[in-house]
Amino acid sequence: MKSVRATLRQGLAEAVITATDHELKEQQWLRATDDAQEGIRSVAERRPGNFTGK
Repeated sequence: MKSVRATLRQGLAEAVITATDHELKEQQWLRATDDAQEGIRSVAERRPGNFTGK
């Protein structure tokens, strides 16, 4: 059982770090878009978003 668990967990921490680093980079540039700001405003104003793809 210990061997199976070790095999399953091998590289798991590195994979999680890689995935979360990638997710952070994606969120950072997406957060800077006009659509992101429009999404935040539209939710705060309780209206449908007017997204332009920018």
